[in-house]
Amino acid sequence: RNLGLCSRSATQASAIGRFLVPVAECEFALSSLLDDLPQDPWSVFSVPLCRPHRCTGVALSIAIGLLEAACRHRSARLMLLTGGPCSMGPGAVVGEERAETIRSYLDLQKGTPNARYTAPALAFYGSLAQR
Repeated sequence: RNLGLCSRSATQASAIGRFLVPVAECEFALSSLLDDLPQDPWSVFSVPLCRPHRCTGVALSIAIGLLEAACRHRSARLMLLTGGPCSMGPGAVVGEERAETIRSYLDLQKGTPNARYTAPALAFYGSLAQR
């Protein structure tokens, strides 16, 4: 099983094969990769006043682009597992400084400075949803 893809011509299969592999092969490669990862010596966590850099919006845009190329005119599922808010790039919902709190429901209603990332993030993620 090749991640739910139907059989295709040789040209399409070779193009898809560059990005998608059988589930068993993917699991083995991913497990091997995760086992071999060393601790990042330049971790952002060493800077206590800053949040970790997360470019979730860019990652989603790239993943959607891959799905558009591989599964044109077919339905597909994209799952995002994240460990915190997007803090960089398009789709950022919070700044890098930890002193700046993440917006709350009241911030959204009152339009306080904490909610300044909300409108651009909504527009960006809305455009991703339309792709």
